[in-house]
Amino acid sequence: MPMPASPPLAPLSLLQIEARFRGRIWRGDALGSSAEPVLSSGFDELDGELPGGGWPTRNLTELLLPAAGMGEISLLSPPLAETTHNGRNILLVGPPYLPYMHAWENLNIDSRRIVMARVYKPVERLWVLEQGIRSAAFGAVIGWLPEVSQQTTRKLQILARSAAALVFLLRPAGAQSETSAAPLRLLLGSARRHALSLYLLRRRGAPAALPIRIALTSFPWTRHLPGSTTPAPLSTLSAPAQHNAVDRSSLSRTIA
Repeated sequence: MPMPASPPLAPLSLLQIEARFRGRIWRGDALGSSAEPVLSSGFDELDGELPGGGWPTRNLTELLLPAAGMGEISLLSPPLAETTHNGRNILLVGPPYLPYMHAWENLNIDSRRIVMARVYKPVERLWVLEQGIRSAAFGAVIGWLPEVSQQTTRKLQILARSAAALVFLLRPAGAQSETSAAPLRLLLGSARRHALSLYLLRRRGAPAALPIRIALTSFPWTRHLPGSTTPAPLSTLSAPAQHNAVDRSSLSRTIA
C-alpha cells in the first residue's frame, strides 16, 4: 500500500532564515564583517566605514592617488606605527621617491623597521612585491604599481589571503575605472590643508554615499602606543618633511 505523501513544508520567512543561519548569511545592504584580524585605522570615522572596523589583514587594499605625497603615509601611520612597535617590519616596494625618515619617525613609525626595495622595471617590482607578501618577515607590505592588470591583482589577492600582514597597493587615481580583484578600494582626494577626503569605491557591503573626511593633524591614535609622544602637526615640520612619504632624502636600509 503506497505511503501517503508528506505535506509540503511551508516556506521560511526572511526572519526565520536569518535566525537559522545567523552568522553565515551576509545581506548586500549591510556593511560586511571580516573573519580575518583587522588593524584600526586610528580614525573613528574611517573605522566605522571599513568592514570589520579597520584595515584588513590577509587581503589586498588599493589606495588610488591623484598625486604621490598627498598624505597617504600619514593616513596609514597608525597601523604602521603599531606594526613597528610590535616588532614587525615594513616593506616598501618601488616608492616614487626616497622616504624622508624624520617625518616617518614623527609619525611614531620606527624607521629601523623599514626596508625598501629599489626596483624600477614593472616585472621586477611585481616579483619583489610577491616575495614580500609570501615572506613572514613583514607586518605590512606597501607597493607602488602604476600599471597592473586584473590578473595581477587577482594573483596578489590570492597571495595576500595567506599573509598575516597588511598589504597595500598604491596606484594612480586614473585606475579607478580599471577592473581589480582588490576587495577594498579607496580613492584619496584633498579636502583642505592637512585633510583628506576618502571615497570608498569598493568594500563588502553597501557603498558609502558620501566621502569620509580625515584630518591628518589630530593623531588620536598616539595615546594607544606605549611610550609614544604626540607628534608635531605636519605644518610645523621643515619643508622637506611636509612631503613625508615621498621626499627625496635618506633611508635607513635599502635593498638594491
